[in-house]
Amino acid sequence: MVDEMTHTDESEILIVGGGLAGLALADYLAHQGHEPLIVEQAPQWRDSGYVIGLWEVGLAVLDELGRLETVREDAADPKGYEVRSSYEGLLTRTTLPAEQTLLLAIYRGDLHTALREGIPDDWIQMGTSPERIVEQTDRVDVTFDDRTTEKFSLVVGADGVHSTVREQCFTDWRLREYDMYIWSLRTSQDIDIGSDMVSVWGPSSEGFVTRVGDRVGFNLAARLDIPPEPPARDALRAQAETIGWHLPALLDGTDETRSSTASAM
Repeated sequence: MVDEMTHTDESEILIVGGGLAGLALADYLAHQGHEPLIVEQAPQWRDSGYVIGLWEVGLAVLDELGRLETVREDAADPKGYEVRSSYEGLLTRTTLPAEQTLLLAIYRGDLHTALREGIPDDWIQMGTSPERIVEQTDRVDVTFDDRTTEKFSLVVGADGVHSTVREQCFTDWRLREYDMYIWSLRTSQDIDIGSDMVSVWGPSSEGFVTRVGDRVGFNLAARLDIPPEPPARDALRAQAETIGWHLPALLDGTDETRSSTASAM
């Protein structure tokens, strides 16, 4: 949560990155009387992305921002949950009362659009990124890629894995390697997975599948001895076939250019 702060002047706060975190923070700051500037290096918004599960904390944040009902319009509110094994089939299934919501499942692009509704267009500069960030005693000087320099009271890095803010402002960090890799994909292929949210367990791997509207989103996580080069479709195919169930068929319906893999955090 963002503590209440005293408003001083327009664009006193710079948010680097217009993703989910950056937009949510800007919305919180707006509720506190601030008008932050958001810079996003992409020239235009993209609607691609994976399925996100919004649990209790996520739902509370959206409710506080006044975006929860908007998100519900594009999200799935599953009432049934299955756990399956690649060897033994259905292990367990549970259902929720109709009036109870455990989580909402929504595509990242749809969630991003909902959060963007609370941000005035003139707060956002697309195709812009900082090239130099210098912290002074009473301000932060930021030089952008168009060679202009502005002063801010606070700079927030919300610019993802390859963060410019982290590179510019911090030295006490290091990249850590993990042996767990996660692929996130979606398909509009008509495969009968039912209405439940499904977790399928395989050897050192798991598939997580849910239907959101007319599309199916699924994540596949696996421990691998050798780090694959993204998008690593061969490694993904091997894991999907090992886990089984509907995962190989779902993979057949995905666009190879939209699949992704990343080391687990």
